Amino acid sequence: MSVKREITVVGGGTAGLIAATTLLRLCPDTNVTVIRSTELGHIMVGEGTFAGTPDYLHDVMGIPLDDFYAKVNPIWKLGVRLKWGPRPYFDYPFNEQFDNQILPSKDKPWGYYHLDEYESASLPAGATRTPPAKRFGYHIENQPFVAYLEQHFARLGGKLVDAKVASVEVGEIGVESLVLESGDRHTADFFVDASGFRAELINKGLGEPFVSMRDHLFCDRAVVGGWARGDEEIRPYTSMDTMDAGWCWRIDHEHTINRGYVHSSAYISVDEAADELARKNPKIDRDSLRVVPFEARHVRHPWVKNVVAIGNACGFVEPLEATNIQVICAHSRQLAEAINAGGLGNSDLAQDYNESVQLQWEDIRDFLALHYRFNTRLNTPFWQMAVRNTPLGGLEEYVKLYQENGPVLFTGSAGKPGSMFGYDGHLNLLLGLQVPWKDGSVR
Repeated sequence: MSVKREITVVGGGTAGLIAATTLLRLCPDTNVTVIRSTELGHIMVGEGTFAGTPDYLHDVMGIPLDDFYAKVNPIWKLGVRLKWGPRPYFDYPFNEQFDNQILPSKDKPWGYYHLDEYESASLPAGATRTPPAKRFGYHIENQPFVAYLEQHFARLGGKLVDAKVASVEVGEIGVESLVLESGDRHTADFFVDASGFRAELINKGLGEPFVSMRDHLFCDRAVVGGWARGDEEIRPYTSMDTMDAGWCWRIDHEHTINRGYVHSSAYISVDEAADELARKNPKIDRDSLRVVPFEARHVRHPWVKNVVAIGNACGFVEPLEATNIQVICAHSRQLAEAINAGGLGNSDLAQDYNESVQLQWEDIRDFLALHYRFNTRLNTPFWQMAVRNTPLGGLEEYVKLYQENGPVLFTGSAGKPGSMFGYDGHLNLLLGLQVPWKDGSVR
């Protein structure tokens, strides 16, 4: 009888529980333990997901639809509405609208595709049970989502330990043991660092450094708030509004509306950002606003010896396209596949994993950079700098091709291999922002 491998996940937020459940479901002969402290709490903001996330939650992780809808009650998310560039707004829909409308017409010019027709379907999933479109994501409130993930993990046989990690003992193999505040030592064959920005194992324990993305993405702070929903309709999309020194999200839930002003501290103070957010959203209680600092970065190598970093411990970019949960899902599945291929002690598989994750961070970084490079909506000092100074990294070739020849849908220069955004995602931004091409066309 084979001895089961012991995997311990440090951190019980969204990242830790998605990773733990994925490993429990996909890796046979594996015991999975999550160590988390209920005293630490979570960053309580509304979350939006990518279009592929629901399939992962319900198929890969085995979360039953009806139970999830009844207890978490997400809102259908059918895309993103961007108040960027010279148009009043443009939409980035998840459904097949873009492919079906790739040729311009009088009523729907290039890059101007509408989510308005779905307004009547803006109801919680718990009420409708049936998605109003083929491809959809969720708007989720963090607290019930994490609580549900924890219950689901426990139902599958996962072990939850309520404890704080006081220190990390390291040696030749990597992490040898975790010293808990109680004085107990916890050992495992393999560890997943899902401790958030603290990066307790990968950075503090093993000393793996972070690589900054501040040369592409300039924002480093968010002022977060919201209000109780009155008679306002529920919007089935995430809104992204251009602000004086950054941008502001709107995520709709059944009973609340969540807003967050992501901005650069080099161009606006916390008080000024809070004032602007409250001025443009008069229903917000100015005194209830809170500040969430962050840095756009990723760890140099997410897999080091017997530790893999997942979630914010691995990296973080501003939530401009709601990539966070989908990235966690992708990394969790890649990790499970590597472990099943013999990756617990296989340096070649670890190197392949690290290279793949690196490419994904670059893909996301460059896609977000497109939003900044061509957003001419405001002429404030921040946006003057962003339009002038934002590099495009791996998308430089694609943008040059577009500017020379006009819209090109199928080209290998748009994004990295396996890009989350695809050909139409990059083209949607260029067209929505009315970036002109050589003959002077802009539609």
